[in-house]
Amino acid sequence: RRSHIVIYITDWKQWYQRRVRGSNKVVERVGELLDAQNGRFAEVLTSRRLLNLSTALYETANAAAGPDDGKLKESLNCLRSEFSGDPLIDSVTSALTSTLSSPLPSFHTLSEQLKELEPRCRRVALVTDSDCGMGSHVASVAMATLTFRDDDYDTKPEDGGCATFYHLSKAQSEMRANNLDMAARHINQMEGEPRSIVTDWLRDARALLELQQSANVLLSYAKLLNHT
Repeated sequence: RRSHIVIYITDWKQWYQRRVRGSNKVVERVGELLDAQNGRFAEVLTSRRLLNLSTALYETANAAAGPDDGKLKESLNCLRSEFSGDPLIDSVTSALTSTLSSPLPSFHTLSEQLKELEPRCRRVALVTDSDCGMGSHVASVAMATLTFRDDDYDTKPEDGGCATFYHLSKAQSEMRANNLDMAARHINQMEGEPRSIVTDWLRDARALLELQQSANVLLSYAKLLNHT
């Protein structure tokens, strides 16, 4: 009878141990699922944070009143500190840091500045690097005085038109269409004395374009991560 009791106890212990092992496996599996869920939740929160920061940067970069220097630097600092291990974010934010070394003008400000610079450029329209003598200056003033300003000046330099007049006209047309990129491309083709007059304008336009394009890259990247 004692042997029967020993066998019973042994069988019960083995059964209990199997149940414990099975329960432990269930607990381990549940723990793994919870860890995976927590990891996914953390990824979602991180992606959402990136989207919020990138959206704020994009909206500030494209603000009608011009980029707010303080808000831009705050967004960049957050992006660099919170996402320092991301190669794309590191590359874009590092490039923008140098761009924001000085305050950037708004699109409206650039548009008004170009209007103010245009008469100065027209008065030296024929003064090039290879022909910068007194004759070119006199001819430029005479042409600017005798030629009516034409917003639709469309005679290309290769067709005998004045390069300065042509590119200024095209740039102004692009600015009216809110296309700073194309306006800057035309201004970039100006040469000689007119080019020196618009150098600072072109620098500021390029800086604003770089900021807006970089902000757009970051926003697109953040949106992509939020949909994966």
